[in-house]
Amino acid sequence: MSCLFSFKIIFAIIGWRLGGGRGLFFGFLLGWLIDSMYRRPTIRFTFRRGTADDFTGYQQQQQSWQKQTWQPYTDVTLQEAYRTLGIPETATEDEVRQAYRKMALRYHPDHVAAEGEAAREAAEKKFREITEARDTIFRSRGI
Repeated sequence: MSCLFSFKIIFAIIGWRLGGGRGLFFGFLLGWLIDSMYRRPTIRFTFRRGTADDFTGYQQQQQSWQKQTWQPYTDVTLQEAYRTLGIPETATEDEVRQAYRKMALRYHPDHVAAEGEAAREAAEKKFREITEARDTIFRSRGI
């Protein structure tokens, strides 16, 4: 709406004529309320080519400059999480838990404490990686 035909100005003038300063103020508020109710929201859709920002979970990959196809988007960190635990992507929840327990027992910092400080730090780093891999898999599956 243009400024000349907005409800704020129309109701402010009517309020001023009927009630003076207070009428002007309350007429302006009433016009502002009506303007905000009848104003259509502006919605703009944007799409960035080649990113995973679209809501469908797919990534557009360009095979040639003319032909484009849609390929399923898989998160690189999720693939790394499966590689860290040494399991396939089709593994069940129990298989993920078993792989985590096996790796956690193997690389737990308390098990290598007698081997020295360098071995303990390396084991702590690997244990953190294993735990993050398990958490990433569980988050992606909604567990």
